[in-house]
Amino acid sequence: MASYRPWLGLFSCFLLFTVVFLGQKSGDFSISESEHHGDPGLLLFIIPGFIASYLSSKKRILCPLLGALYAVPLCLLIRHFWLTPGNSLWQELAYSVSAVFWCASGAMLYLFIRVLLQALQQLYQRQRQ
Repeated sequence: MASYRPWLGLFSCFLLFTVVFLGQKSGDFSISESEHHGDPGLLLFIIPGFIASYLSSKKRILCPLLGALYAVPLCLLIRHFWLTPGNSLWQELAYSVSAVFWCASGAMLYLFIRVLLQALQQLYQRQRQ
């Protein structure tokens, strides 16, 4: 029954990563306006990693990471051929590598919250006894 869950996490990360990437690059929900400063919009890539890690039964970091890595070539192709490319290929590649990093960070954030909640639950159960 749960054998499809790694694929669900991988596919959801692929889909959400693509949506966030194209939304950021097309300017639909871009946060920063200046070109030469840090981009806080990269923090939105935590969301696909977090959700994909939740949907994966095992390999909770590997599935979001692979989903993001599989989405990068598609995002770069769409960005290059259908959207107006504003930056060079190397800048787009650096942005996508940063996005993959934040996606994996979202998966690790989910694992951290999960472990923290389990520890609090065990502590609460010990205090009740």
